[in-house]
Amino acid sequence: MDARDDPVVWNAWYPVGAPTDIRRQHATRTRLLGHQIDLTIHKTWISAACEGRPLPVTERLGYVWTTLGRPDGPPQSLLEYYEVDRVTMNIWSTPIKCSGLRIIDNVIDNAHFPFVHPGILGDAAHPDIITAEPIIDEGGTLWLPSQRAWLPLTQSVAEYTYRIADPYTVILYIHRPQSPGRHDFLGIFAQPVDEENFIAHKMFAWVHENWMDERRLKSDQQWISVQDKYVLERHTEKRLPLAGLESSVSVDVGSLAYRQWLRDKGVRYGAVQ
Repeated sequence: MDARDDPVVWNAWYPVGAPTDIRRQHATRTRLLGHQIDLTIHKTWISAACEGRPLPVTERLGYVWTTLGRPDGPPQSLLEYYEVDRVTMNIWSTPIKCSGLRIIDNVIDNAHFPFVHPGILGDAAHPDIITAEPIIDEGGTLWLPSQRAWLPLTQSVAEYTYRIADPYTVILYIHRPQSPGRHDFLGIFAQPVDEENFIAHKMFAWVHENWMDERRLKSDQQWISVQDKYVLERHTEKRLPLAGLESSVSVDVGSLAYRQWLRDKGVRYGAVQ
């Protein structure tokens, strides 16, 4: 379908790359919602255009964001990203052959951790998942609070909260028990190239600790993403079914809430009704 026929998707903001990567690779062309985006690299900023039409551009959360439509406001924010004691980086920006909605659905699925990411995000000896009721706030953002799963790194149960403000983005809040009220963050921002292809941009913003090896952290996160990419590209249906076609169980409360949220917003681009 033409993305223009899906106002929620057309009028959203999307990342088109990390500014350091765009400059280093001199990446002056990319695609978004089936359209070519031309990037111009200036000394202190990067501009974007589509078929000669200048597009609004802003830099936020380590990425250059643009939109083909008319959004209600700026891209979503995360003020904690800019705290001085954080390690922030772009984990990767890589193409994946399926709908960008698929990766959001995958990220919020804690049940796959022991089987797709054994020894990293879970293990088969601790498959239990604790979920809580989804919440939609006054601004229409979907929150999946207090999702708990076993984390081998700490040999304890970790608590996660997911924030979905736009169909193609999710920010993961990793609760820090040693620092109540603070979180580490992972952001997954999908740049839909078309309905069945996207570029995955993964943002990392952790509170710095002395034991951290930034290269190892990035490598571990990239390995998790490679495992997810392998699974995502092997779905028979490349787009995300919003009802039927795929079976769900009670532990899929996050996925079911996300798909219902998409239906309620009338999202069709990258989805199967």
